[in-house]
Amino acid sequence: ASRDQLLPLLPDLVALLPGGGLQRGAVITVDSGDGRAGGPDGGGARRSGGGAGTLAFALLAAASTAGSWCAAVATGDPGILAIAELGVDLDHLALVPWPGSAWPEATAAVLDDMDVVLVCPPGRVRPGVARRLVARARQRRAVLVVQAGPGTWPEGPDVRLTVEGGVWEGVDRGHGHLRGRHVEVVTSGR
Repeated sequence: ASRDQLLPLLPDLVALLPGGGLQRGAVITVDSGDGRAGGPDGGGARRSGGGAGTLAFALLAAASTAGSWCAAVATGDPGILAIAELGVDLDHLALVPWPGSAWPEATAAVLDDMDVVLVCPPGRVRPGVARRLVARARQRRAVLVVQAGPGTWPEGPDVRLTVEGGVWEGVDRGHGHLRGRHVEVVTSGR
């Protein structure tokens, strides 16, 4: 019965997903409305801005804190301090930051033993690769979170989260410290 339950979400994210949690076996894509994948803190030269990386890791936070095992594949350097500040329990997170061209194999391997897997494909994903990963996630009752730009992931997700415009807090006329960022997230899917 525990394999059929919803995994928890941070309170601010509950309204984004049907049922208010991460449904086991679901596929969720996360992207920026500007077409960029976005890192949690700009983490990596190949990803920039947008807030999609922060949102993707935030989806793992409550589940990891509740004891679920999570993994992040091909995220580069996500900024450990940044994801810990989001609420991700680092004791329940496996990182495979640089799998290179073996990212599909690394993702498939961690799907076997993890409750939630975040993957950031390095480019357009072939349909056969996407279908195999989706099938494995559904079979293993794991949540697959795919952080990719629009058109990169060929399979239709159960839920697509798109980060639209954002506003930074804390800087006034070039002075001060950044305290936070508010973004608008558009949800679509089945």
